[in-house]
Amino acid sequence: MMSSPRKDLSCGGRRVEEFRLRSHDGQMLWGLISYPTFFPGTRPCRIRAAGPADPLELDPEAHEVGRVEILYQSPAGRRLEDRVMDLLRVREQAKREPNVRSDATSIQSCLAKHPVDEVLIAQQLSKFLP
Repeated sequence: MMSSPRKDLSCGGRRVEEFRLRSHDGQMLWGLISYPTFFPGTRPCRIRAAGPADPLELDPEAHEVGRVEILYQSPAGRRLEDRVMDLLRVREQAKREPNVRSDATSIQSCLAKHPVDEVLIAQQLSKFLP
């Protein structure tokens, strides 16, 4: 995984980085990761998935409660199977981050009222993965 600081999105209490990660089939995955700076040690992590045209907006409350937030934007034109694998790949990488509690990583949709299929499938598969 490659990451670079996003000083334009970072603020008091929150450090934001842009990340790039290769998927299982070589596609480049992209997103933002936000770390709370006021909380020491490892923190719970929430992965929020967005579609290719959805805007990525950081949750202002995530850093206040001490949660690491990952905003992942799915590339356009991916099949459902690949989108599920992409989300699981982002989850696995998140669990390797030094600031993330590996036992407290969840996947959600950016559109809370209308979760997309890949999020629902990845949530169920995550229950069976270490």
